[in-house]
Amino acid sequence: MAQDIAMHFGDATVSAQLNDTATARAFAALLPVTVRMSASAVGVCGAASFELPVDSASIHRGWANGDINYNPGGGWLAVFFDDEENSLRYGDQLTIGCIAGPLTTLRALSGTYDVLIEACA
Repeated sequence: MAQDIAMHFGDATVSAQLNDTATARAFAALLPVTVRMSASAVGVCGAASFELPVDSASIHRGWANGDINYNPGGGWLAVFFDDEENSLRYGDQLTIGCIAGPLTTLRALSGTYDVLIEACA
């Protein structure tokens, strides 16, 4: 079953939904978690302090704008908001969810955040 979550980037909060993969379910079981993430031109990402189980058949190249991806090779968690048309050059992606709603809040972020990620009731 999919899990609704909230991601808090300082004063900005975005809603998202984790998918029903084993990796996403394992992530949901860890919530709430805080991940230090930095904004870039294409997304917000940071090194996870945890390791998630991975089905190698689910690993792919690229992303769609709004995807929440886990990078098992590097242990990164990322929320992408731009550049999906060029993203196939990036491998080792595993999509665990997506942002619910417009990406404008994410596109306005700059700097580094201690992102609190929590389950919604």
